[in-house]
Amino acid sequence: MSDWKDDYNLLGLGGFTSLITKVNVSLWGNEVLIECVYNPEERLPYMLEFKHCRDINWTVHDEEAVSELEAEFFGISLGDAEHRKPAVITTDIFEISILYGSFSIHKGENLNGEVADLETEVLVSQSPAVL
Repeated sequence: MSDWKDDYNLLGLGGFTSLITKVNVSLWGNEVLIECVYNPEERLPYMLEFKHCRDINWTVHDEEAVSELEAEFFGISLGDAEHRKPAVITTDIFEISILYGSFSIHKGENLNGEVADLETEVLVSQSPAVL
């Protein structure tokens, strides 16, 4: 579990919790965009973007909670890009595993704008963020 906390810290969000508000799967599963808010009291938006995905596994843990609008972000393991090791995101409702080619995080105020307009960081698990 400590690897998950380390990878969550790589996202550069600090010590507050996050909530997942939406998961978008597009291009027949080739791209996954996970919309989140950091610090639920201030609701600061960010997105996790996985591109060139080859495999997505989804498990629902709490069938009674599937109608909830937000899932509590419990942890993330970023895995390894270039389809070497899947990223695993765990919440109170579901867990998703994504075998991906590239990953980036987008931070900004306007989630309705183009992703390119947001501040973007490309992250690599177990190493410093690359801007």
